[in-house]
Amino acid sequence: MSSTIISITSRRDHAWARQAACAGSQQPDRFYPSPDETAKNQAAKALCASCPVSDECLTEALETNDRYGIRAGLDERERLVLHELNTNGRWEEERVVAALNGRPVHLSRHERNSVSVVAAILGLDPRIWAPVLGIGRTRALTRLREARAQLERQPFLLRREQRIASEFNPDLAAVAA
Repeated sequence: MSSTIISITSRRDHAWARQAACAGSQQPDRFYPSPDETAKNQAAKALCASCPVSDECLTEALETNDRYGIRAGLDERERLVLHELNTNGRWEEERVVAALNGRPVHLSRHERNSVSVVAAILGLDPRIWAPVLGIGRTRALTRLREARAQLERQPFLLRREQRIASEFNPDLAAVAA
């Protein structure tokens, strides 16, 4: 098992992809038109408009920060706007857990803070979680100091982080590190 922390929620199910209008497409390039290929862009968006699972596709694209091609009828620029709106106040345990396990995830400000707090509670090696946040060792150590101070000042506000930390298995962490 490569995961060091197990989330309460189950991993995302991708079975919806088999029902997508583009599933098994003989022309996958049509979903990656260059900006000057207006007709190709419109054709891909039209196919997405008839797709029965476009909501799931959009959710997946936003959660994985997919920046390429047409997904759910939206191009990269259109998804970026939605992504920014969607991540400002979001906090999802599964995303925090993924980051703590070293998996690349686009995190909201609140989720980034939770990663630092749980790492401080557990004393996790910054080499595991700092790259996910896109920070170096020095900044990671600063974030750990700030998180410890936050825990001392306001432990009652950090219950969800403490719950995640309580589910941590140190034996698995040694294997992953």
